[in-house]
Amino acid sequence: MKTKTLRVPEDLRDAVQDLSSAEHIEESVAMRKLMYMGYEVFLATQYRSGRLSLRDVAQRLDLPLSEALERLQALGVSGNTGADDTLASLRSLRSRTGP
Repeated sequence: MKTKTLRVPEDLRDAVQDLSSAEHIEESVAMRKLMYMGYEVFLATQYRSGRLSLRDVAQRLDLPLSEALERLQALGVSGNTGADDTLASLRSLRSRTGP
């Protein structure tokens, strides 16, 4: 693990202390947890807007596709494909496998 120096505004310092107290963990652990949570929200936003695929999100979180989808759903983000995309995918699969 690499050490970084970070200037933390007072409101974020308070958030770290709140999490540290609530979960009985060290502040450094709380800070890493909050940063990871923020990264997941960032990835969910990118996925929702279509900038990242589910595979991209799964790779960045180092999770299987199903778990990445569960994380996105827990953040209130559903799939970023519409009915037209789904039908086109089904047609494509059908044409590869025959009638």
